[in-house]
Amino acid sequence: MNCEQANETLTLDLYGEAGEADVAALKAHLAGCPACRRVAEATRAALVEFRRQPSSQPSRDTIEAVIEAAHRRPIFAGFFAQLRPVLWQAATVMAVALIVSVAIRFWPQTPVQHTTRVSPAAAQLAAETSWDDDSAALADRIQLARADVTIGSSLDNRITGLRDALSDLRAGSTSF
Repeated sequence: MNCEQANETLTLDLYGEAGEADVAALKAHLAGCPACRRVAEATRAALVEFRRQPSSQPSRDTIEAVIEAAHRRPIFAGFFAQLRPVLWQAATVMAVALIVSVAIRFWPQTPVQHTTRVSPAAAQLAAETSWDDDSAALADRIQLARADVTIGSSLDNRITGLRDALSDLRAGSTSF
């Protein structure tokens, strides 16, 4: 038996759990090993002294104080318990605001289309016009005329000017 095995067997022997063959091997080892003999004597003396001491049970007052302290709530526990629903509501509002702001940011934007009223004279002029590659300037002027629909008399003047430009265009003159 080596010193490590002797130490394990000594522990079993002190608690009465070692077999007879193990106790005999332990005694033989202790007879030849002064270091293990000193450890065994010190351990047995400590165990005898421990068993002589009266058992130390806590008093009833100590037990009650420990139980009361375990059940006592922290000072701010009630405050935080009342605050918890408010925090959840605030977190929910913040989450919804975040989702809405992200949705607005990445929502596909459609251009706003403005509708303009076209006077009957401008519609007639547009219907009478045969468009070709040289008529881009005329298209710009018609667009300006449509934008000025609300100005009344100036619209008629522009339409007249456009008719003149159209007749010049048909005649072959491209100067506007």
